[in-house]
Amino acid sequence: MTSLDTLLRVRALRTAIAASAVCVAVTLSIVCKADEAKPATPMTQYQSGKGETPEPGAKAADQPAGAEKAPEFSAHGTFSSICGFCHEDGGRRAGKGPQLMGTDKTDEQIFNRIKFGKPGRMAAFGGAFTDDQIKQLVAYIRNLKPR
Repeated sequence: MTSLDTLLRVRALRTAIAASAVCVAVTLSIVCKADEAKPATPMTQYQSGKGETPEPGAKAADQPAGAEKAPEFSAHGTFSSICGFCHEDGGRRAGKGPQLMGTDKTDEQIFNRIKFGKPGRMAAFGGAFTDDQIKQLVAYIRNLKPR
């Protein structure tokens, strides 16, 4: 194979890739326009944020079908299912992570560790929890008592 053959093959490959990219872009634009043209159902309104948000005090019958209320945040449940993997016995004993009951860390230090993590030691959960939820987790840790 000569260098001219190689050059021609590279150009043909680049052309094919460019054509594929154009096809994908056109297909996506058609699909997106078709989605905008469809009438919104209660569930698509809920998912896309296009519809009205139910009043906080609204009864379940007043809410659109499929727009179920998200479960309440439980610091205990969250700690047990997520944090408990490393902080054993609900944070009362060290596991892969340290014991949290009776920690000498400040609330701010605990908050920042949960939110930003520690490279190589603990994952950051700031993207998974709101600041209020992290504060609830800090309060849970502060209230840990021996069993």
